[in-house]
Amino acid sequence: MEIVIRAMQREDWDTIAAIYKEGIDTGIATFQSEVPSFEEWDRSHIAACRLVAEEKGSIVVGPH
Repeated sequence: MEIVIRAMQREDWDTIAAIYKEGIDTGIATFQSEVPSFEEWDRSHIAACRLVAEEKGSIVVGPH
């Protein structure tokens, strides 16, 4: 198993949004009740350290 860490790209948002939704569904990961648009998320999160982890070309962990 090889995990690749790379910078998040705008094109990753659909996958990251799905991961974000999983966190919302737990009821403990965020105060948000809906996944924001990329533009909303982008404005409210620091630009540094936006990393994703990929395994076999699929994102398995996204930025928090």
